[in-house]
Amino acid sequence: MAEPSRYSVSPQQAGLEGGLLKNKLKIKDPKVLGDAETVLLADTYEHFFDIQMRQDLHFNLSLLFKIHHYFLDTLYEWAGKIRSVDISKDGILFCPVIHLQKSFDEFEKTISKHLPSEKDSKKSIARKLAIIHNEFNAIHPFREGNGRAIRLFIDLIASSVGYQPVDYSKSSKTDYLNACLSGIKMSHKPMERIMYYGLLKAR
Repeated sequence: MAEPSRYSVSPQQAGLEGGLLKNKLKIKDPKVLGDAETVLLADTYEHFFDIQMRQDLHFNLSLLFKIHHYFLDTLYEWAGKIRSVDISKDGILFCPVIHLQKSFDEFEKTISKHLPSEKDSKKSIARKLAIIHNEFNAIHPFREGNGRAIRLFIDLIASSVGYQPVDYSKSSKTDYLNACLSGIKMSHKPMERIMYYGLLKAR
């Protein structure tokens, strides 16, 4: 949701204007901006799931950039663009800008290696989704909206192998945030548990 920067950067680097993310629509009210993001995210889900119904999606970094751009381009100039500053959160530094391209190359390999198939067990799918989620989260290529972009990406993958979008309400928000932090430290089990309990077969 729209809010002052959650990351350890200066207000100028964070793209803040009057304590709020600078946006194309010049929205000054945080609730209005947050509501706009919520509506845009719902539209983004509908858009990409509609595409998936009509054609096979290629699950790669390019799709993630397309998701992020479609989601936030109405509001922000930086939608779908690589961040230009180093950012950290809760004492953890995300991938430094200087190493982003190398990280992108490695992430593409991660997707290829861990993309689940319909033949995989639920446990195996949960593990693979957790790894993809965590590896992307560690890179954090965008100014904001990384979490929402990767969760839609994960939901599209889950749908492609016969599951519904992941139900994160099966775990607490605190558990999810802790799982994200563990994932950045290469510990994927907490996120794997969240994926496992949130996965339900499509009807």
